Amino acid sequence: MTGDNPKPPPRLLLRWEALSAQTQIVITFPVLVVVLFFVHIGPLNQPLGRGAFYAVFWAILGTFAVVVATRTEASKRKKSEEEHRV
Repeated sequence: MTGDNPKPPPRLLLRWEALSAQTQIVITFPVLVVVLFFVHIGPLNQPLGRGAFYAVFWAILGTFAVVVATRTEASKRKKSEEEHRV
């Protein structure tokens, strides 16, 4: 049964979750800006100015989503681990 003894999360994930929200923002935002910029000027065929604007716009939303999802999943796992210890 997989529910009785869940597989521990990867160490990299635990290190990521241990970072403060500010540090996660500082790491995530520039990475998303670059990736989304190339997505917009490449496959989506946007002009450079519009691609840059869209990259920054979506990176703000994406960064928020990554940080909130990280906090939510870490909280759920911590709560689950505490319930299994009791």
